[in-house]
Amino acid sequence: MPSPTETIGSRLRARRVELGLTLAQVAEQAGLSLPYVSNLERGRGNPTLDALTALARALDVPLASLLGADGDDDPFDTVLATAPKSLLQFARSAAFQETVSHLAKRQGAPVDEMRRRLLIGMASSPRRSSGEPTEDDWRRLLDAYSLILQR
Repeated sequence: MPSPTETIGSRLRARRVELGLTLAQVAEQAGLSLPYVSNLERGRGNPTLDALTALARALDVPLASLLGADGDDDPFDTVLATAPKSLLQFARSAAFQETVSHLAKRQGAPVDEMRRRLLIGMASSPRRSSGEPTEDDWRRLLDAYSLILQR
């Protein structure tokens, strides 16, 4: 069972990934150091209430959701929190962002929700048996999702 700090770290990372932000962007918006935020995401350190409040503001979520006080633990947050680095990097590409915008418009869904759906689907998809997926792997998977969602 994860410690409370690890759980908060997973929630921080999941929300950051959901928003498509880098660690540096979140740290800057929260007025905290990059190493501090990075350590918190990895479940290390003891965050102060002021730090958590600043992070909640930077991530546009209620503080209660970071602490788990709202009882709304989304199992998909775990998927996003453990997404491969190569997917997170690909998710910041222009190709990914353009596809998300196009699909959101076509489906009549908010861009943030479409981004979340695609990231969860891609992070949950089977991957090659060895090695980190490449940008081409992610692009092919995104193309497959695009074809499915355009119907």
